[in-house]
Amino acid sequence: MTHVDYRQQLIDSLVRRLHDLSEESLAQLSQFIAYLKWQEEQWRSIVGDEEHPERHIVWQYDFIEHFDQASKASTGSPEGMEIKVGPAQCGMVLKPAIWQHPPLKGEAVVEYQPTIPLNVEILQLRFAIGIRDGAILSEDNPVGFRIRLNGRRIWSRLKHTNEWEYFIVDLPNLAGMTPTIQFITDALGQHHWKWAVWGEPQLLGFVEKSE
Repeated sequence: MTHVDYRQQLIDSLVRRLHDLSEESLAQLSQFIAYLKWQEEQWRSIVGDEEHPERHIVWQYDFIEHFDQASKASTGSPEGMEIKVGPAQCGMVLKPAIWQHPPLKGEAVVEYQPTIPLNVEILQLRFAIGIRDGAILSEDNPVGFRIRLNGRRIWSRLKHTNEWEYFIVDLPNLAGMTPTIQFITDALGQHHWKWAVWGEPQLLGFVEKSE
């Protein structure tokens, strides 16, 4: 049996099993598949893939590992704010995360100042966002997620669902610099159930492979 034949048989077997799952289980399976795809994308970027075979990773910065070096603050009163690291379950998928429940008013801000090595040619920020399972959510009560680089907003998202969403943000060439990177959450006026988390946030530095 060839690899192609085995792969098709495996897919056919999985499809047959899907018909026996409840809608709730199918929703959970969809979230897990999204997580697996995210893992594969990360791995391909590290070892190289067909889309970017010329890239080679030379540096990695894990924001969770460096959490003790980050500053934590609120733009208003810190009342109601909770910032820490720990496992977080969103859409039935558990992953390491930064917990960042925003304050009653204003933003919660976690600020890092990593030094980018001189040999980094391409810089990417990778992360997931979620709202922990158990939160009671609605479309008219979202959480605001934002990222600022040296004081300028480079990414933002409103979220009102639990499941993880995965993102890759290309950053400018910052080799040899020590930029200020801020992870921000905002309750947007309604504080309850804003159990915001950042899943596995990392900076990845690449160089172009020589011929």
